Amino acid sequence: MKTVVVPSAADRKSINQAIRAEINLCYTCGSCASECPINRATNRLHPRVLVWMANLGLIEELVELPEIWFCLACRRCSNACPMTVKPAMLIAHLRWEAVRRGVVSPQVALQWRELQARLHEERHHVLARLASGETSTGQDVGGEGSMVSDRGLGESASFFDGYPTHLTSCFACGECSSACPVCHDRKIFDPLFLFRSALLGDPSSLLQSPALWLCVQCQSCTEACSQGVRGHLVIRRLRQLAEGQGWISTGLLEQWRQEDRRLLLAHVECVEDLLQRR
Repeated sequence: MKTVVVPSAADRKSINQAIRAEINLCYTCGSCASECPINRATNRLHPRVLVWMANLGLIEELVELPEIWFCLACRRCSNACPMTVKPAMLIAHLRWEAVRRGVVSPQVALQWRELQARLHEERHHVLARLASGETSTGQDVGGEGSMVSDRGLGESASFFDGYPTHLTSCFACGECSSACPVCHDRKIFDPLFLFRSALLGDPSSLLQSPALWLCVQCQSCTEACSQGVRGHLVIRRLRQLAEGQGWISTGLLEQWRQEDRRLLLAHVECVEDLLQRR
């Protein structure tokens, strides 16, 4: 027999009061699931399901789920929601509750953060290898770009498809770096470095940089910036220039998408192994 689910209004209310993630507004459109990088790569994380379990007040079941630890904390699910539901905020709260209730130890939570950092290190190493042409087949998949002037790059990155990026408003405060879920090691990926390089740096080095493709387009940098710099649009414009001017090839990008999916699958397996040892 199937287990009867008994909703808990009190638990639902406590979740809503704790995080104000607007979970009661969800009408199961699925935008969050289609935007989630982990779900797209593995079909193992469904933010919509977690939101509806929270709507039923199933807090005890939620904190036991391994899925809450698969999340990359990129908040793409929250940004995609047309009803302003914030699944990412809910998932972060569930992880905190899992530690508070003793479902996982604080040490496991720290190790989880280390796994997050290691994932992006591996993404960087793989992409750098692909960019240098060192593929498993020995093919050279890199492109040969045309030269761009320093001033031309800064001007070009000031707009993306007609939308202003406000790049010149950046004064290097570092809010974007602090908010970025990929920026665990600034030597590997730092949105501030990309923005300042677009304004002041060497165009050829920037447009060839693997860091452009490590960005998960979560918009955290844009939301954090008090000066209104739309960082995710700056990076999309730089990617557009890198492709259009031949600094990176279509073949390399296709290989990168496949490798990135493989790395996300491996990351989920590592998280599962960690939770089994808790």
